[in-house]
Amino acid sequence: MSTRAASPITRATRPRIVILGGGFAGVTVAQALEHHLRTGEADVVLVSRDNAFVYYPLLPEIVPGQIRIEDILSPIRLVAPHARLLMGSVQAIDLDAQLVHVRYGLDHGPTDELTLPYDHLVLALGGIPATFNIPGINEYTYQIQRLGHAFALRNHLIDLLEQAEATDDRELRRALLTVVVIGGGATGVELAAAVEELLSRALHYYRGLQQSDYRVVLVHALERLLPEAPTALGDYAERMLHRRGIDLLLNRPVVQVEPDAVILKDGTRIAAHTVISAIGVQPHPLARALPVEHDRQGRIVVEPTLRIPAYPNVWAIGDLAAVPDPNTGNAYPPTAQHAIAEAETAAHNIAATLRGRPLHVIQYRTRGQMVTLGHRTAVAAIAGRVITGHLAWWIWRTYHLLRLPRWERRLRVLFDWTLDLFFPPELVRLPVSQLTPRANAAAPVAEPVSAPANPR
Repeated sequence: MSTRAASPITRATRPRIVILGGGFAGVTVAQALEHHLRTGEADVVLVSRDNAFVYYPLLPEIVPGQIRIEDILSPIRLVAPHARLLMGSVQAIDLDAQLVHVRYGLDHGPTDELTLPYDHLVLALGGIPATFNIPGINEYTYQIQRLGHAFALRNHLIDLLEQAEATDDRELRRALLTVVVIGGGATGVELAAAVEELLSRALHYYRGLQQSDYRVVLVHALERLLPEAPTALGDYAERMLHRRGIDLLLNRPVVQVEPDAVILKDGTRIAAHTVISAIGVQPHPLARALPVEHDRQGRIVVEPTLRIPAYPNVWAIGDLAAVPDPNTGNAYPPTAQHAIAEAETAAHNIAATLRGRPLHVIQYRTRGQMVTLGHRTAVAAIAGRVITGHLAWWIWRTYHLLRLPRWERRLRVLFDWTLDLFFPPELVRLPVSQLTPRANAAAPVAEPVSAPANPR
């Protein structure tokens, strides 16, 4: 692969706003700037590793095949048509010189580097999957925050079903069909439920398999599920997952992941051919390396206006920013609904800065929290009220359907959901090249990912 020398992009005659990141935060800033800026008032450039916006809250629905992976992908050029999209990876950020160094080009073809000057910079790179320094977690787990891993996970599970069907060895079947999910937050709970739903629905079509042949284990380091949610939500989720036969190992930290096993702090060894990591994300390495103030988690400390104190023309939002919540005194949680609110405030303040007007401080209250539990059930806390069961599931789907960008995508998802109600699951393994846990080491370290699986 050849790389040509870096080439500069000359400074524009009008202000240039550079947005780094094509997730919820970055795309929402680009969309909001279209409404806040007058035509020709500024140039907006969005730098993203991919040319599609991923609606991550619906990612768990891919595992049981309730929607197709392309249904949650929307071309950024259609979602934010007035921004110039530059598909590439950020190599370095020079805050003093107001320059961003970007490498762009095809993954397996020639690449080029350019230097991108800016007048305002929005840091919305998101994060990378957290590891908490657990040995083996980066090498041997499916990291669901990566889109390629979600797709590969479904293929992998169907492949294991086929292998289990072909053998009469009950112990081998049990080993093949043991799935361990690490992390009892909203993402982990939804994934454990999605995996169990796939396996349980598949039994009708794999005649040689029984319910006792598969096992789904949810391992959580804390004492209760959904620690970020009201206690009632975690209690209901625990009851429902237990009723589905999912083994819940609470207050049992993972200390090591091996190629075919998970080791817990108490010495327990769980043999498993499939291990899924859902322990959250950590700030992007580029954000952690910037010469600005960070909190204990490595997030960039920002003012309530979302500016970085030492750099008034640099704004940080989303997973990599510690945004103060005036209602609690803590930082806002790294979820999609908060990233969207931060992005809208940042866009308003950038436009206000260009015009010399007063800035707004972010004022946002969490709208609610929702977690789907598989088999058309969910749990939700909305306006202080806890809703469970089928009604919560209907609310969950309705909310996310309306939040999807573009009506064309909404109609596709609605169509897939409708077919899923009346027809058998799509138990098709697609023979395409894809990421696997053992390929993680070869993946870019700074690959950005989105917020956890729900805008909660």
